[in-house]
Amino acid sequence: MSSQPTGPDGLPHWQWLTVGEVARRIGLTEERVRQLIRERKIKATKIGGWLVQPNDLEMFIESRTNIPGAE
Repeated sequence: MSSQPTGPDGLPHWQWLTVGEVARRIGLTEERVRQLIRERKIKATKIGGWLVQPNDLEMFIESRTNIPGAE
């Protein structure tokens, strides 16, 4: 069994998150997440529904952090 590279959240790099998963992770409603995607604040790809890569969610969170270097 080959080991696959993972991101900081332990998910494989190829793993996509649904709007519902993103909403639960960051404490927003699904509608607000969709709004942020439409506003291009969260990078997403539409394949059936909107999908977000974990790294793109991390970039969004970091862009909203007011303390430099804080994670």
